[in-house]
Amino acid sequence: MNASLTKAQHVDAGSRSNLPSYLFMALCVLNTTAITWLAAHEGFGWLVVVPLVPLIVLQAILMIGVQEIKHQGVHRQFLVGTRLNDAVGVFAAAIFAANFVGYRYFHLEHHRKTCQADDPEGLMYEQTWRTRLISLLGAAEQLWVTVTTNIISRRYTPPRAVWRWRWNNALIVVFVALLALGIYEVPRQVVCAYLLPYCLFAWMDFWLTQAEHYGVPISAQGSRRAPADITTDLYLPRPLSWLILNRSLHRIHHHAPATRWFHAYAQSEVLAESKPGGVTDLPTFFATWMRLGPRLWK
Repeated sequence: MNASLTKAQHVDAGSRSNLPSYLFMALCVLNTTAITWLAAHEGFGWLVVVPLVPLIVLQAILMIGVQEIKHQGVHRQFLVGTRLNDAVGVFAAAIFAANFVGYRYFHLEHHRKTCQADDPEGLMYEQTWRTRLISLLGAAEQLWVTVTTNIISRRYTPPRAVWRWRWNNALIVVFVALLALGIYEVPRQVVCAYLLPYCLFAWMDFWLTQAEHYGVPISAQGSRRAPADITTDLYLPRPLSWLILNRSLHRIHHHAPATRWFHAYAQSEVLAESKPGGVTDLPTFFATWMRLGPRLWK
């Protein structure tokens, strides 16, 4: 009886702890619904884009958060204690044509070998163009990173999970087909709710991801360093940070991967007090990036 009571209390606590995640998903659905409903009005035609600009910008910001759902889902920390975590993670990843199964193994290997010679991220960053013009590529750069990660992730996927990796690829094909159908049947709705926000999202997310291990020299294979010493938390205004699920707080995530997204800001501040350094803000990072150039693998 005591065991049953403890289990029930644990499930109840887990459900409550997932409330912020459910609220975020509800906000995404609400904003997407509002955009598609308003864009469907024939009287406005393509001019409907103009009054929709605030919602489109919000959609782009929320897409950064959806990208973080994929990341949190890999660690099983977006929806704790439920199988919905992986289901939501697969769906969130598919929105960006990403293979959630492969990304899980790719990303966990990155955590084990962060900024070492055999860090899987090196296979991407060693191909980075040295020009600052890559900051203008936006959606093209985002898509290149996604496709490259999908390909690289295969080598990190264990044999027992290969069938799920392939199934996930099939799901991506289905999503792309549905997107193409949507562009043909309801172009305004798809452009306003997905394509325009995606382009804005890709450009904004570029700066957040560049900051993660910016300027950190690559160490020899097996030479592990403290995650908090080689990772940066990029602070944004707190309301904006919540809308992107605190995606720019990389340092606290590497220091304590089990940190829930809605605890990350407070935990980052605690970490900054106990281990000073490793924090910046967007204007400061932008100025540094423009002076020194893109993150390179060296």
